[in-house]
Amino acid sequence: MRGFASLRPRKGSLISEFSDHLSLATLQKKQATALRAAKVDAELASKAKSEFIANMSHELRTPLNAIIGFSDMLHTETVTSPEKVHEYSGYIKHAAEHLLELINGILDISKAQAGKLSVEREPVDLRAILASCLLIVEAKAREKHVTVRCKVQDDLPRVMGDTLRLKQILINLLGNAVKFTPEHGLVSLHADVPAPGDFAWVVVEDNGIGMSQMEVQTALRPFGQVDTGFSKRHEGTGLGLPIAYALAKLHGGDLQITSQKGNGTRVTLTLPLATAAAEAALR
Repeated sequence: MRGFASLRPRKGSLISEFSDHLSLATLQKKQATALRAAKVDAELASKAKSEFIANMSHELRTPLNAIIGFSDMLHTETVTSPEKVHEYSGYIKHAAEHLLELINGILDISKAQAGKLSVEREPVDLRAILASCLLIVEAKAREKHVTVRCKVQDDLPRVMGDTLRLKQILINLLGNAVKFTPEHGLVSLHADVPAPGDFAWVVVEDNGIGMSQMEVQTALRPFGQVDTGFSKRHEGTGLGLPIAYALAKLHGGDLQITSQKGNGTRVTLTLPLATAAAEAALR
């Protein structure tokens, strides 16, 4: 041991001084690298938020302009025929619902970032939820001549979930699949419980435009959009997937995306089953 001790640099020696300088230089290098990384992250976040605000202002103006324009025509009695009054009031209602959806999305993502987004979990019938979501999405699919195929396990057990929040997740996933699938394309929904397992799997797959791995990461990031700008081909705020991902996690499940540019996208939602233990914990 005495031999090893003799190898230690003596205090005040050149070796000791060099070692101190090297340690200080290494620390400063690490701090500079961390500072640069933090700066890049902050700049990317700022850029994403700026793009989001610019896009959101456009998304909000569209329904607002419709509401103002059609209501002004009704108020000034520019339109008097009962058919046109009924038609324009329908436009106003549709625009108002769209505006409310946008605002709710902003509130949800804000709650998620603040850690205040919550779900009220209870045993729910996933088959009934899936059927309800399909009814909503199939109307849009028919407009685009997109085929929606559904295969759900006959004895699919109940899951622990919040019915409204689960519908929010699934309508978003199915809606995106239809939106980004070209005319005469195919969207499939598959739900089952892989054995053995404590989770139900809901898989939404399409043969649409697909995304690269980097675009998938961007799509899952709050305020991140793959297709930005006013000239983008598909409307939307880019909030749907981040909210769906956050809600899946709050349910004790997960949401995973596999996609390939030009070859479609596959989204897998996993949800915990309503086991006896899980139900007992709620009592």
